[in-house]
Amino acid sequence: MSSWELPEIDIPPEKAEEMIEKIARFIVNNGLGTPAIMALDMVKPMTPLGTQVGLLFGAAFFPLIPGNWGFNLMELFRDIENVEKLIQRVEALMKEEDEAKKLEKKKKAKEKPKGKRSLRNLFKLPF
Repeated sequence: MSSWELPEIDIPPEKAEEMIEKIARFIVNNGLGTPAIMALDMVKPMTPLGTQVGLLFGAAFFPLIPGNWGFNLMELFRDIENVEKLIQRVEALMKEEDEAKKLEKKKKAKEKPKGKRSLRNLFKLPF
């Protein structure tokens, strides 16, 4: 190994799953599920090359990120399978969120008292 090469970073599978979960939750919690899935699908074939470029240009800034996240992210996304796992997890979280919203909507609909239905009540006319 020469002096300019970066050391290989091996991420244990448990750590990779934890990182994928954190990233997926961040994406979904901020309402970026659909754009993230589209972007990840587009760049998925180029991720091995992209991580190498990211290491080249980002290596100077990675030490500023706490917890060695920069190098770990580059190692995580070096494998296309991890990108696919992230896409699948984002889709699953989005589905869970939609189901939770539907259940909440049903609960609210059941709680509303049903009164007389007339044009006056429907349009809330003042007379």
